[in-house]
Amino acid sequence: MKKISSLKTQPEMPEAIVGNSKMLASLRENGEIFRLFWPQIDYGQHLGHFWPGIKLFLPEGQSFTKWFHLNIWQSSQRYLENTNILETEMCSRTHYFKVVQQDFVLPDRDILVRHYTLTNHGEREEKLTFLVYCAFDLDESTHYDGAYLDFCNHSLIFFRRNIYLAVAGSGYPLSGYQCGRRCTHSDPFQNASRGALRGGSDNIRQSAASLDWDMGDLPPGESKNFTLYLAAGADRDKVITLLAGAASQDGLELLEQTKQYWRGWLRKGTRAAGENAGSEAAYGRSLLAMKLMSNKETGASIAAPEFDPYYLLCGGYGYCWPRDSVFIAAAFDEAGYHDIAAHFYKFAGAVQEKAGDWQQRYFTDGLAAPTWGKQIDQAGSVLWGYGHHYSLTRDNHFLEQTWSSLAAGADYLAENLEANGLPSPSFDLWEDEHSQGTYSAAAVYGGLKAASEIAIIKGERETARRWHMAAAAVKEGILKHQWSDRHHSFIRGINRRVCQDSYHHAAHEGKFSYTQTDPAGLYPTYWVGEDERLDAALLGLAFPFGVLDAKDEKMQATVRAIEERLWNRDVGGLRRYEGDSYRGGNPWLVTTFWLAIYYCMRGDRHRAKTLYRWCLEQANRHLLLPEQADKNRGGPAWVMPLNWSHAMLVLARLALEDRLSIISIAKT
Repeated sequence: MKKISSLKTQPEMPEAIVGNSKMLASLRENGEIFRLFWPQIDYGQHLGHFWPGIKLFLPEGQSFTKWFHLNIWQSSQRYLENTNILETEMCSRTHYFKVVQQDFVLPDRDILVRHYTLTNHGEREEKLTFLVYCAFDLDESTHYDGAYLDFCNHSLIFFRRNIYLAVAGSGYPLSGYQCGRRCTHSDPFQNASRGALRGGSDNIRQSAASLDWDMGDLPPGESKNFTLYLAAGADRDKVITLLAGAASQDGLELLEQTKQYWRGWLRKGTRAAGENAGSEAAYGRSLLAMKLMSNKETGASIAAPEFDPYYLLCGGYGYCWPRDSVFIAAAFDEAGYHDIAAHFYKFAGAVQEKAGDWQQRYFTDGLAAPTWGKQIDQAGSVLWGYGHHYSLTRDNHFLEQTWSSLAAGADYLAENLEANGLPSPSFDLWEDEHSQGTYSAAAVYGGLKAASEIAIIKGERETARRWHMAAAAVKEGILKHQWSDRHHSFIRGINRRVCQDSYHHAAHEGKFSYTQTDPAGLYPTYWVGEDERLDAALLGLAFPFGVLDAKDEKMQATVRAIEERLWNRDVGGLRRYEGDSYRGGNPWLVTTFWLAIYYCMRGDRHRAKTLYRWCLEQANRHLLLPEQADKNRGGPAWVMPLNWSHAMLVLARLALEDRLSIISIAKT
């Protein structure tokens, strides 16, 4: 049983996503929806199968079902321009038949709509029946579920505790139904595939069900429309009310309303970007994708739609990291969506720890998520984000709302500095080294500096002086301890902690400093004096935290070393750090966009544009950006779409247009 479960949940990145910031669906390149998240964009996940198809007849009178998810169609796919509506066009390999499927979620209601246009390109009339087969894993489980046919509303209801999904079609009469249990004689899939449902109006445990609708005859050269609805609610009455409201409207009308909503929403961001950036498809697609990955109820944003829930190859991405989300909020702020950024910062204040810091990551409803260690840069990043948002909005109400959170965070940072002036050791940006990391120190400096400036605005001069002095101590510590004269660059960090296996190699290199024992006394913990590797995150010294000017000699020397030792010589792009082995050590888009922004700060637009174009070349056909590019072939390699990649595209595009305020802030 475990083997089967593992095979069913192998990591798979979506080709496209649709949603409304509360419901989120992941789709394959053939148009199949294979993940559906609700009521949060990170959980629960309810698929399972949601397979539509059409019943056709052979000349001799036999019928069969052509399921849209099977490899029997020639398909193409695109987003409708400036929207989160995905269109998949399918042409039959055996019949002169074309299906256009348009998937979207209503912006104001938790209803997934699948609108179909079916066209007969053949020379004979086709008798047409539309079918759907549903097998949901409600709240990621097949236990304690039930399914039944609601005869009054001509719909299927699936439920488990407080999760209700309702499926219905509109425009044509319901002509068949069947409920049953998966992988048993009552499972309707085989009957649906033959186009002959045999009834059965309910089921409990591992439920599956199918419906069909008689669409009548379709003459040659003509088309018919059909709309399929999937509504989600917390109880039966809510989901039935939702479904009835949507089904009372024509599917084309809902399509047009959703199209206008997204185009209206995007207009604000394209105006802020200016004519050049605003008209760029990748810029708009980034904003649209980021919106879908931001929880509209809480303000939290996920790193990516979850694709590895069993942690088979990673620790999961369907969570909110405060640090990553600060970059996303900053991109929204710079693009003119101050409301979305403010919503995240409200979330950040609500989940802050009593000590003033933040956990590594959270579910988007605010609950703590699985973690493997504190990261002090998260606190520094959030405080920097508070300051950035205020610098753009001058919103005094926001200042009052966040002051207690900012003060607690700044006190936490100031109280967790070591004798060398640097923050206490913690996990680094990439979450695989425990040390006094240089990027972490830059984030702490940026957070303390922002807090000091806000304290002055608040009239808290003594507090501002204390935080300013703490920031100055961090900067001094960076320059004194994290710059290497021998390497003529900044290094990744100092006082790096390694396990016993790594100790022997470090001691052989003469880097061993001293030994500690863990508090429980179970195993030795070794500390190594320096982590001398180059790390692309050293760019954080200039952007966004402004420890150094981009033209500072030490900063320029560090960037030269980064490019020399981290640039992928085969396909381009910047690796994270020397010795990076995650997913084989591919170049990352985040780091390469980061370098592009740095060159904008230096005034080298030509180099910045070259880096920016490289990142665009790694997108998929829908301009969704991965985390990494394949180091041998280029193109998406891992995690897609990555929210942070899209945020960095927005920031880099604005930097190229001289519309990125962070650059001027970083220089002061």
